[in-house]
Amino acid sequence: MADRLVFVYKSRNKQGRYLYLKEKDVFAHIPAGLLDAFGVPEFVMMFALSKHKSLPKVKVEDLEEALATKGYFLRIDLEDVEENLINQERKYRGLDPLSKEELSDLFK
Repeated sequence: MADRLVFVYKSRNKQGRYLYLKEKDVFAHIPAGLLDAFGVPEFVMMFALSKHKSLPKVKVEDLEEALATKGYFLRIDLEDVEENLINQERKYRGLDPLSKEELSDLFK
């Protein structure tokens, strides 16, 4: 079985936004609204998925499933306090912040 290559692009508009594709420079299957919000993708790297049992900030199983079903995977890093509007609002309301896992569950 051949290695599945994954092509990673970063957003020029938003820090911490990454698009993982199963084909290099093929954006036709990505929803127009998502691509408009993402902005012009900037190629970052490619890697063989089979060579990685774990990836930073991405569950390999989620990435494999998204690439197989949709052809792309969108990663949004919520670690930047300014970008994490959910926890900013929770703090304003006197609530405890959500963990990374809880935030991730909101977007499944």
